[in-house]
Amino acid sequence: MKSPRFHWWGLTVYALAMAFVEAAAVVTLKRLYFPEGWAAPFHPIPPEGLMLEQGREIATLVMIAAVAFLGRPGLRDGAARGLWIFGIWDLSYYMFSRLLTGFPAGLADLDVLFLVPKPWIAPVWLPLAGSTICLLVALKSRTR
Repeated sequence: MKSPRFHWWGLTVYALAMAFVEAAAVVTLKRLYFPEGWAAPFHPIPPEGLMLEQGREIATLVMIAAVAFLGRPGLRDGAARGLWIFGIWDLSYYMFSRLLTGFPAGLADLDVLFLVPKPWIAPVWLPLAGSTICLLVALKSRTR
């Protein structure tokens, strides 16, 4: 039987890779839709681009859930895995974004966090805190 630790390392590697892909996609989209630079107030994304981006965000969440429940773990373990992937992915997304673009420069910088069902705009510290909580809950919730 495989060690449960291996599964968590695999989930972590997946989340890190996904975060880089997400950061690369968002950097490209920001350059396309915001050539003047990324700063509040954010103007609307054109409708056809918005629908595509919303679909990409929903697909990202589906991928997290699908990987979290691979191997048919129980609900508690699957949810813990999903929270772990989400937390690593989101924290790493901001790390890669910072390395690739210099954004965010600080925790108070505003960002568009999510576009479903409409844009969520908040300071960067909010998703970082939320993702940290996801990691802590995942560690507490997983079965051993």
